[in-house]
Amino acid sequence: MNRHLLSFIIGFILAGCIVFLIMHHRSRQGSAVWQAGELIGARQAVEKRLNDISQDIAGRLAAFGQETAADQLFALRLIAENNPSSPEVAGKAGEFMAPMGLAFLSIVDSAGTILSSGHFPASRGDRMPAEAFNRLADEPRLVEDLTAAGKQTLSLQARSAFMVADSIKFYALGGAVIDEAFLAKLSPMPDVKVLLRRGGDVKGMEGVKTMSEVNDGAVLINGTKYPAFTIALDFAGQGDAPELIGVLKK
Repeated sequence: MNRHLLSFIIGFILAGCIVFLIMHHRSRQGSAVWQAGELIGARQAVEKRLNDISQDIAGRLAAFGQETAADQLFALRLIAENNPSSPEVAGKAGEFMAPMGLAFLSIVDSAGTILSSGHFPASRGDRMPAEAFNRLADEPRLVEDLTAAGKQTLSLQARSAFMVADSIKFYALGGAVIDEAFLAKLSPMPDVKVLLRRGGDVKGMEGVKTMSEVNDGAVLINGTKYPAFTIALDFAGQGDAPELIGVLKK
């Protein structure tokens, strides 16, 4: 074969390889940029949904407080008659909890005594520990609370102050339970799974046997790598702090 022709063929092949490598590198770079952008968009969408739910809880508690403050029978039974065990007082939270779409709802006085509880009626008359009472704030945060079955459950709760007879302060306490349905509401699209990890427990996805930490925008679940991000949570409980993790499953 002609030496010049051979050199031309070799040069052509080398040039083709170089072009291929450059295009492949650019393609990988473009894919990485696209994935990073997708993660940022998914994270912002989850954060917005979490914020919307938090504001909704705060708004519902404020509305319940206003309704209770305007309830003349509540004031009559509790203040004028000093009868906190009356249905108008003791049953108040239970009457409104389900219609307001809340999993937890209580009325507490300024000393922390529970006057009415929709989710744990047996606690009526108990005084909340000062530490537990002070963990709640106007903005919802993650706390643990007892359900009607007496089980400790992670929840997103807040408190809202209201005045009865224009002079006596009470608080409406309540919020949502952190369960599979709650996590599903945080997902902006079907291929984004929102998980809650606390210690070795993972909610939001079935069959999770092993799960790594989120590093460099990725997580290993059962040995498979997925793009992922984390969201910090305002946790006012004790023990392992819960972690919200968004996973892109495609």
